Amino acid sequence: MMRNRIRLLMVMDSLNVGGTETYVLSLIKAFPSLGVMPVYAGGTGVMYEAFARAGCPIHRVELRAEQLLDPARQEQAVLALTQIMRSRKINLVHIHQTPSGLYAAEAARKLGIPVVFTVHGAYYPPDQLQLMKAAGCTFVSVSPPVYAYLERQGISSHLIGNGIDFEQYRSESSAELRARLRIPEGEKVVVYASRLAWDKAAVCAMLVRAARTIRLSGTLPLHVVIAGSGNQAAAIAELAETVNLECGATFIHLVGSQMQMRDYYNLGDLVVGTGRVALEAMACGKPLLAIGNHGYFGFVNPPVYSEAWQYYFGDHDSKERPSEQRIGEAIREAFASAGKLEEMGRQGQAWARDNFLIRDKAIQMKRLYDALLPKTLIGME
Repeated sequence: MMRNRIRLLMVMDSLNVGGTETYVLSLIKAFPSLGVMPVYAGGTGVMYEAFARAGCPIHRVELRAEQLLDPARQEQAVLALTQIMRSRKINLVHIHQTPSGLYAAEAARKLGIPVVFTVHGAYYPPDQLQLMKAAGCTFVSVSPPVYAYLERQGISSHLIGNGIDFEQYRSESSAELRARLRIPEGEKVVVYASRLAWDKAAVCAMLVRAARTIRLSGTLPLHVVIAGSGNQAAAIAELAETVNLECGATFIHLVGSQMQMRDYYNLGDLVVGTGRVALEAMACGKPLLAIGNHGYFGFVNPPVYSEAWQYYFGDHDSKERPSEQRIGEAIREAFASAGKLEEMGRQGQAWARDNFLIRDKAIQMKRLYDALLPKTLIGME
């Protein structure tokens, strides 16, 4: 018998491709079997279809930061969110970003609905976090460094890591994609997946330059496939074009934002990434070189699994600053022993499965929801 059915409103800025949006989609798919019925409110984007296919009702509300600069728009947003909460009989709201979350929290507070706020990184401005705390949100952190970051702001949180859908992220052949990108059989592929903005774009540029040096040395026929978009995408494209011309070969491949990242992970002999990308790549059985917003972590293998999680794969904490030289050395080291690389991929897949199954995370989240809801809901449909 189902203890209680929770009518949940998920609120985000948009449905663009990103780690937060992918994570929310995987939760939305896992929730119904646990008695949580999700509804989405927020901006739209290329992931609209995926959310719709998951059976999640979608209410479009303009919640991007630049739209909310106008006070009249702020009022409209709060009003629209209030109406959705009433008409859908929502009894719990889950937010992920600021300032969109602030308006959702305001609407929820007026209606006496509890609000959960998942903090996905240490990049949220402290003043906005304090506003969320004042709004009575219950905080969730996705990694130990984020948990510590919130503690330093005087905010306690529940640590619930990202979960991965292992049906979606799995090992499979990438021969078709390799042929489409005209990458000859036997030539090595490094996949870089990330938003091309801020520090992650800088790491991408370092990777491109390191690959150029390796390619020019003639020791390794290397290809780099870059999946992602962002405000630095044009600069990365220009760099890639220059490097390809200089080397006389198209070996840096920019593929933009991708919905089917599984195909691209499986194409890689090595994946360079961080945060959620790290977990998705490992779920596909791929060896991982972890470099993130915060800095360089290194190869993720059994002796450093718990440390990698503590650092969130270099996204929220790191060991050192990344550099073109450091990245180049790591790539050379990786391809010096193919057997070792494949074993790293297999071990990583087993570890990720043991620790980051989406259903386990959805159950943890459901327990938190239950604890926040009035006991009168229990047993109700």
